Amino acid sequence: MTDSTNALDLWLTMWNSDGALARRICADDFRIHFAVTEPDGSTPADEIRTADDFARYLDWWHEQNPGVVFTRIADAVDGEHGRLLWDVDAGGKRAGGVDVFDFAADGRIRRVWSVGGQRSMRSASDRLGE
Repeated sequence: MTDSTNALDLWLTMWNSDGALARRICADDFRIHFAVTEPDGSTPADEIRTADDFARYLDWWHEQNPGVVFTRIADAVDGEHGRLLWDVDAGGKRAGGVDVFDFAADGRIRRVWSVGGQRSMRSASDRLGE
């Protein structure tokens, strides 16, 4: 098992390279909620119901998005809840977003709400003095 800080630390590693990490850091009843759709308008992540589903989704996502890199800007864990500000670089274009987490008692991730924006979170973080 893992604690919530470790799960949050591995979150972007999972997104950047190793979708199989989902099986380690996500709870049995894992769900993720995205505020965006795929370029074709589909929402395949809406079907994720387990860590295995998520690992398969990440394998597919990595195939669709080669070379995309996520970078941590800031994070916080407060007991059963966590937040992660991130940037994503895709083909030289940078945007940012925030993920909000609920953790299970064993520290694995139960729920994630993920919202991406159109500008870097680095600039927002710098203005806030973080």
